[in-house]
Amino acid sequence: MLGSKDVEKEICKMLDMGDEELLAELERSLCISDERHQRISNTLEEMMLEVDRLISRIDEIEDKSLEDEDEESSPW
Repeated sequence: MLGSKDVEKEICKMLDMGDEELLAELERSLCISDERHQRISNTLEEMMLEVDRLISRIDEIEDKSLEDEDEESSPW
């Protein structure tokens, strides 16, 4: 995370840039942002799949536990 002095330097640097250089900097920043967004999206998708897997596993364990209880309480 940039401090206020770093941000000030970056702003001054960008103010001194020509149009083409500023456009190139903007494109570079957008590419970095897109890459970061894609990594976050991929990580979130992986986490959601893992949560779904864990919920399914919990459901299986609960079902097995209920079956065991039914077998134990059944007189047959």
